[in-house]
Amino acid sequence: MPENRAPAFTTRDFLIATFFHIRIVLIAAMVPLLLALAAAFTAKTEYTAKSLLMVIVSREVTNANVTDSGPAVLSIEGLKQVESEVQILESADVLRATIEQIGIDRLFPSGLLSYVTSFLKSDADRMDQSIEKFRKVLRASVVSGSNVVEVSVTLPNRALAVEATDALVKNYLNYRRKVFENPTARILQIEVERFRMDLAGTDREIEALKSKVGIIDFSQDAILAANQVDTLLQRRRQVAERQVAVTAQLAEAEKQMKGLPEQVFDFTQKTDALGNDEDANVLTRLLVERDRIRAQYAPGSQLLRDIDRQIATVRNKMENRSERPYSTDRDVRNPAISYVQNMILSLRVEQDALGRQFTELEQQQKVAEQRLSALRGAETQLIELNRRRDTLSDGYREYLRRAVAANIEETAAKTRESNVRVVQEAGASVTSRNLAIPFLAAGLFGGLLFGAAAGAIASALRTTFIMPSEAERALQLPVLAEFGSMDAGSHALDTALGGLATLLLDTRVDDRPLQLIHFLAPQRGEETPAFCRRLAEEFATQRGLRTLIVDLCSPVPAPLLASGFEMKGGLAVTRTPLPQLWAAVDVEKSPLLNVRLPLVDGVRMRDELKQAFECVIVCSPVQGTFVVTDRLNQLADGNILMIGAESTRKPSALHMRDSVLENGGTLLGFVFFGRRYYLPEWIYRRT
Repeated sequence: MPENRAPAFTTRDFLIATFFHIRIVLIAAMVPLLLALAAAFTAKTEYTAKSLLMVIVSREVTNANVTDSGPAVLSIEGLKQVESEVQILESADVLRATIEQIGIDRLFPSGLLSYVTSFLKSDADRMDQSIEKFRKVLRASVVSGSNVVEVSVTLPNRALAVEATDALVKNYLNYRRKVFENPTARILQIEVERFRMDLAGTDREIEALKSKVGIIDFSQDAILAANQVDTLLQRRRQVAERQVAVTAQLAEAEKQMKGLPEQVFDFTQKTDALGNDEDANVLTRLLVERDRIRAQYAPGSQLLRDIDRQIATVRNKMENRSERPYSTDRDVRNPAISYVQNMILSLRVEQDALGRQFTELEQQQKVAEQRLSALRGAETQLIELNRRRDTLSDGYREYLRRAVAANIEETAAKTRESNVRVVQEAGASVTSRNLAIPFLAAGLFGGLLFGAAAGAIASALRTTFIMPSEAERALQLPVLAEFGSMDAGSHALDTALGGLATLLLDTRVDDRPLQLIHFLAPQRGEETPAFCRRLAEEFATQRGLRTLIVDLCSPVPAPLLASGFEMKGGLAVTRTPLPQLWAAVDVEKSPLLNVRLPLVDGVRMRDELKQAFECVIVCSPVQGTFVVTDRLNQLADGNILMIGAESTRKPSALHMRDSVLENGGTLLGFVFFGRRYYLPEWIYRRT
């Protein structure tokens, strides 16, 4: 079986798809081309008159030194000044004066519908529209990196373009002279003097208020006063808390002092021992001595009797000692009395000191609050005075700056016109432009784009196949054969049948040759049965194989030789006029094609057919719910799809492929029939 690999999309495929949708492509391409032709025929030659103005940056711009000879390079403020000149040039007043000087009808002639629209619009509306139209034909811009302004007007008439440009520059210079007239230096100087006097009076009031209240720096003084009041308040609270604690401790100490006794028990002792009492030691020595004598002398000796008497005497003395006990009791002065007395004395001293400290803190807090109140009283006045001084100071600086500028402007009023100089007249530089050729080029390019887009959209929306490569990419299956028509004498059909027969005979599935081949058609028709009959004839006549054809697409698959038939493999078969070729009859009643036939019996009957015939060709449609087709997908050694050019839809082809795979059948590929060649022969040879 060939490898399931879809070929790449080639230039020939693109050309074939284009020629297949040639009508749609041509219609889509003609739309922008016709529009471009109409625009090219109606396009007029436009003349652009260009004038150049040089703006001399004066010393009056901000951050410029009056005594300097001028900036060496163009500063940001200078660029702003040049841009402002462009804005003045494009202002509505300048444009209105230019239009009125030349005339609306000369600049913008009336159209075909002007007489109708004139009743709906007033003169003011017409002037406003003319100003907007003039803005569209006007172009004013600053030449990059310089202080030169380029002014150009584009109109269909060369002389009118030059006249409009010159009139625009002239009206701009007149309007600029009117705008920059400013004889206000004397008024500004009076205001400067008034602001200076008010500012000096405000400063004196501020100094007097600070001297009266004792303010050095109001912010720092206010913070210090507030912190002092807060600190004193915290210390008063701490002293008050300590007074309460000391009073409580003193009361408790005096209460406990009253309940303390003068003397307290120290210790008591009872004993029967006397000083220098050696009875126990004497008894021990006598016992040791008796043991020694007993070991050296005979019992009953005089020494033993003496020792025994001494031991008895000592023991008798020790036994009578309990009759004379001794006891000792001791009382001392209560030591807690001295501790509590010292504590009471210390607490009374501390209580007196806290009272004096609290009184002193109250006095300090009153002084601090008076200072804070004085600062609060002066704050409002000081803020108001500072606000007044800031306002007066800003006004003074502004009016002083404007007064100086006004003086300079008045001084240079006579020479102000020289700040903008015309360095090029409009008539010296006139260019023409005709957009006919660009319109045609754009139309041609747009036609190509529209045609390509229309062809791509049509190809994407097309649901049928026109080339085998499209079916290969969609089904992921190889094409086994392709041909055009089913004409009997078609060389292409004979070549396709011969190649397909050879390919099927050489193909092995699980190391077994193909004997039962199933052709699936998307619907009933004449192409698939005719192709299967021709393929069966190829196997029978050219290969000499016993061939059986089972046609489920048409009622009579092939001309029959006789009416008799015999049963082989669950099918009623009969001979045809061609030798080695049999055909199935009464397929509706055949046991093999019975929908109730178990799969095991179907496999057995298939094996019988393989034993009786060397090649079995079955063609069946998948249209509707034909259950027998699903059974044949499982029993066949290989399944081949029949794809018709321009007739088989992609969903139908995918359904056929999926039905075979879902039933566990083996897919070999597909046969593409009914193909047409849309390109000229010379294109096929070159691609």
